[in-house]
Amino acid sequence: MNDVIGCAVCFITALSSGLGAGGGGLLTMFLTSFANTAQINAQGINLLCFVSAQTPASVINMIRYKPDMRLIAFLTFCGAAGCVLGAVAASYADETVVRKAFGAFLTAVGVYTFYRTVKGR
Repeated sequence: MNDVIGCAVCFITALSSGLGAGGGGLLTMFLTSFANTAQINAQGINLLCFVSAQTPASVINMIRYKPDMRLIAFLTFCGAAGCVLGAVAASYADETVVRKAFGAFLTAVGVYTFYRTVKGR
């Protein structure tokens, strides 16, 4: 039964991530809170899910909108470098610190998004 619930949560978070609703944060919270996954492992799983969800979306958007490929290459390089540096830094940090930093980041993004939504109306 736990596998069925885990698959359902992964599907729902992937769907919400594809819709731009921050499914990755939800997946990480589920993995750490209910599946007893270590924070660093949950964030690694989250990155793998994000890459697999964003790849088809990126291909469709490139075909549809003809973006500036030099800018995409630059941003991809910077994002990959940031991921590697962040993963290395997180591997040396205490798991409690990583968990609290991630929670603070999610809270800040949530407050910012809420503020922008309310301000826009």
